[in-house]
Amino acid sequence: MKIFSTAPEGNELAQYVGVDYIKFAISTIEGVIDWMKKNDNVAQPLLANIDLLLVFAKKYTTDANLLLEKKKIQEWKAVFNDWFSRCESKIPAKYKDGIKQNGDELFSKLEQYGH
Repeated sequence: MKIFSTAPEGNELAQYVGVDYIKFAISTIEGVIDWMKKNDNVAQPLLANIDLLLVFAKKYTTDANLLLEKKKIQEWKAVFNDWFSRCESKIPAKYKDGIKQNGDELFSKLEQYGH
């Protein structure tokens, strides 16, 4: 096994750990997206999953840019916006604007990645 730096991922066994986490996050988001397309539940885990994906993307920017597709990000955003439109009236007023704003901000950050 080869070591090529002092970084935590600086060896042959660890160099793709970031890739694995990003792939896992994308897979989880895809599952949530499928659920949200058919669901009118007021609660959703999408924004929390995107928030965590952004943590990985910031640390492993190259991997995130290779694994994320701008087209998919736009699809996720559209599904979130459709969900929000369907469920907006069920969201307590004191949280409604904040949830929409958080979604917009998270997608804006996520759109900086991908190809």
